[in-house]
Amino acid sequence: MPGDDFDSLLRRKLTPRPAANPVAQAETGVAGGLLRAFSRALSDTTPLVAESARLHRKRATLVELLDSIEPEAFVVTLCDGARTGMALIDQSGFSTLIEAMTIGRLSPRAPVARRASVTDGALLAALIDRCLAALDDPDPARAWRCARPVPDHRLLGVLLDDGGFDLVAITGELVAGDVARPLRLMLALPGEVAVPRPVDPDPAAPARQTWAEALEASVLGAPACLRAELGRVTLPLAEVLALGVGSRLTLPLSNLEEVRLVALDGSTQGLGRLGQTRGNRAVRLTTLPGQTPTVMMQDAAPRGLAAGLDGG
Repeated sequence: MPGDDFDSLLRRKLTPRPAANPVAQAETGVAGGLLRAFSRALSDTTPLVAESARLHRKRATLVELLDSIEPEAFVVTLCDGARTGMALIDQSGFSTLIEAMTIGRLSPRAPVARRASVTDGALLAALIDRCLAALDDPDPARAWRCARPVPDHRLLGVLLDDGGFDLVAITGELVAGDVARPLRLMLALPGEVAVPRPVDPDPAAPARQTWAEALEASVLGAPACLRAELGRVTLPLAEVLALGVGSRLTLPLSNLEEVRLVALDGSTQGLGRLGQTRGNRAVRLTTLPGQTPTVMMQDAAPRGLAAGLDGG
């Protein structure tokens, strides 16, 4: 009926319309023009076209960032001269880009998943650098450049600073002819860390501190020495005396994921992981004092004893 048509027309006029250019609205903040810069760098270096590409933003801590990294993803560190960031390309996007940059086309069958070689890392780093250089001048992400690939993702906890990161990701499809494969490119750039200002005590406030409180404050203010141990190695005395500059001590790679905080009496006070904070090496505490397992760190057997055990 005519009345129904009129009501339907009113509903359509009152319904909010979608944004005319969603990409333009996303081009704000750090690496806001990443989508346009990546499309430009992709067309300059490969025969690929990015379709259905979308820009995503997220704020994450270092732990959340490390948990979101796929095991087979290509990872390279970024540097702006003072801080360290990260760029990531998933396995599908990595293999597609390398195939297009080396062969010039895409085969109907996707290649087998593999680790990135030195040549692969150089090609992808050049693509990421071109993409960052294509960002607009006011964008602070334009100053970042690739540093080195990270073959073992467990090292990221040591290479990256502890703090918040701005995650800017592109998801879409890389298309060449009739072949289309998914892509995920992500930048993780450290954000500004707000340093709390110390609160000055009010000099006019009366000092009401008992003798017990003064004693407790004095004891708790005494210096305490802690050692951060990656592991312990037992060696023959002759090898210890032969140690010098340039000597190497082999530790299991698993020790990179656990550091023990040991007091002067040899007791373990906590567990942590190697990391960075504001450009300085640091230990990130993962187990609070009192929650440490009672199992002590085992010493490595001497080489002679280990050889005797193997022979027996």
